[in-house]
Amino acid sequence: MIKALAGLFVDDEFLAAAILVVVALAAALALSGAAPWLVGALLTFALPAALAAGVMRTVRRARDRA
Repeated sequence: MIKALAGLFVDDEFLAAAILVVVALAAALALSGAAPWLVGALLTFALPAALAAGVMRTVRRARDRA
């Protein structure tokens, strides 16, 4: 189970890229002087959305292989 969970982060390039983009965007907003609540809201909503999109892609690929 742990190996399969770790595989999601190693094997899913989309998820890794999405997380990096969200964190980079949040950092850019924070450094530009944006309101802290805005940066927090971005992280709060964008990271779970990226995770959900990654899971949906993984499920779709698993169905296509079966």
